[in-house]
Amino acid sequence: MCCKIMGVTALAKPAGKWCRHFSKGGGCAIYGERPADCRVFNCLWLLTEALGPEWKPTTAGFVLHSEAGGTRLIVECDPARPHDWRRAPYEAALRRWAGAPGMEVLVFAGRRGVRLGVEDRPVRRV
Repeated sequence: MCCKIMGVTALAKPAGKWCRHFSKGGGCAIYGERPADCRVFNCLWLLTEALGPEWKPTTAGFVLHSEAGGTRLIVECDPARPHDWRRAPYEAALRRWAGAPGMEVLVFAGRRGVRLGVEDRPVRRV
């Protein structure tokens, strides 16, 4: 799913479009030579044992990654499934994490997004 959601500058691949090097049956055709954008991406589902199988991006409909030293959680929604983050158990967990001191949770579907909080605020990706 990262092959669809994430934009990759080195490949001129916009967010929300499938990578031309990806096939569902074979994965990444350029895995050994993939650009740095792809190499450094860390999907939190792969890195965090506390996230069960329901958080797998193909199941959840979004990919989780962090920024700002782990104080900003980014939810990158599959543009074909932009509201899946609102399903249980996701929305409750994301809102709980957004309420933690010093934590920010941003949910994006393409360039449009929302910063979760007491009052959600719309945000746009620059």
